[in-house]
Amino acid sequence: MKRGSSSRKHVIAVPKVYDWTHAVLTVPLHIALLFPPRVLAAETYQYNAISDGVKTVYTDSDELKEYGDRGILDPKHVSWINLFINGVLQPEKLYEVEKGKLTLKTAEPPPKGAPIILQFITMKIGF
Repeated sequence: MKRGSSSRKHVIAVPKVYDWTHAVLTVPLHIALLFPPRVLAAETYQYNAISDGVKTVYTDSDELKEYGDRGILDPKHVSWINLFINGVLQPEKLYEVEKGKLTLKTAEPPPKGAPIILQFITMKIGF
């Protein structure tokens, strides 16, 4: 650089120059977790009763004891409930299950002698 030149320039002599910047780097990461296929264990139980042609509410005392003696299980402790009347699967909107009580919401009771089967399925996960 010449001294006395009409343009004024500055020179900085240093061993290193640091430039501070802040940047966010986003890297998409895809990880495939592979687990071997497993069959879940399931426990089933069924409450069996016979229609008298009059009742629309069934309790533990109506259970046919030769097929089971656990009564109507608490729905909070099972995974799935199915109701069969005379061998036909019933839609969920036609009945209500409470611990110890099955209430049919149909206009008429099942025919006399029709089997009533309330199936309880509980899925078990064993790790």
